[in-house]
Amino acid sequence: MDLVRTLTMQFFPKRIFIQFGTIFALLVFNSLTKVDGQTQQTSSHHDYCIIGAGPSGLQMGYFLEKSGRDYIIFERTNTSGNFFTKYPRHRTLISINKRNTGRTNKEFNMRHDWNSLLSDKEHLKLRYYSKEMFPHADVLVKYLSDFQRMNNLNVQFNAEMSNIQTVRNDSVKEKHTFTMSDQYNNKYACRWLIVATGLWKPNIPKFDGIELTQGYESISINADDFEGKSVLILGRGNSAFETANAIYGATNVVHMIARSRVRLAWATHYVGDLRAVNNGVLDTYQLKSLDGIAEAFLSDETKLMSKNGKYQLVTDDEFFDNFAFRESYDVIIRCLGFTFDDELFYNPYSPPLFGMAQSWKRMAICENAG
Repeated sequence: MDLVRTLTMQFFPKRIFIQFGTIFALLVFNSLTKVDGQTQQTSSHHDYCIIGAGPSGLQMGYFLEKSGRDYIIFERTNTSGNFFTKYPRHRTLISINKRNTGRTNKEFNMRHDWNSLLSDKEHLKLRYYSKEMFPHADVLVKYLSDFQRMNNLNVQFNAEMSNIQTVRNDSVKEKHTFTMSDQYNNKYACRWLIVATGLWKPNIPKFDGIELTQGYESISINADDFEGKSVLILGRGNSAFETANAIYGATNVVHMIARSRVRLAWATHYVGDLRAVNNGVLDTYQLKSLDGIAEAFLSDETKLMSKNGKYQLVTDDEFFDNFAFRESYDVIIRCLGFTFDDELFYNPYSPPLFGMAQSWKRMAICENAG
């Protein structure tokens, strides 16, 4: 998890910092708040509330715990790092587990450790959990659970937060406070709010026939289910290539299509672009073994059509006319990345995610991400 790059945005009356999907928002606490003139008593309050017990939430919780701060971490499921209990679907991480560097400098070694969180416990390093360069995702789940437990982090599990909103409060400097509630309608308030949920909602663009696709979030991970089938994959990021690599030994063909060219991490030096661990299909494409990769813009005018149990893609991209892609497919798989879940927020105050593509091209939250 690279926690170096940051992006500053405007959110409500305060500033917001987004760091690989983690939102840090300043909130002012007051246990008595007024909504539309009505006074409500919150059932619980803390100086700091963190939503999400993934790597970012646990890391922030660790520093708050070390500083003796009043905080709580809300996790909607029953385990830390829940995202990694399901993703990546084929269970191989793309974050490097670099165990040996030939150096004794701890700062240098941590720079090359892409998985471990910062702590004062030397044994809480992923290197002691797996010797694999690209570990199984379950290893990370176990590590994050141990990190939470061994550091005695205050996590409230099975607490799904929603209805985050501002209310006027003239008694504090900021003239407002934020409140939220869980699925049982318990009320909470805090001085600082950290939304550490990351990007976890599947990105599902809107065009005719999208319901005919199978999503990355729900596809079978058994290659036998694709035996002798022709497969089209929408997307050309790591999830798309991960899926292609898992099935291309069983399929007739795997075709991939997205709005931009493949960006290879070794060329761009950005770890989120296509990693070598996932790019096996590039070999079969370049060596003309029937698999194919094409570029086309998937717009609102794109259509997926079904006929006689087969599926076909129709795009309005005037520059896209590839003979191989005129064929029908047995399966179309959607691997278009993830988006931020703004349903946490009360509708009138959904966080404005504008300007991200312009401010940081590597962290685009938009449809048709490939």
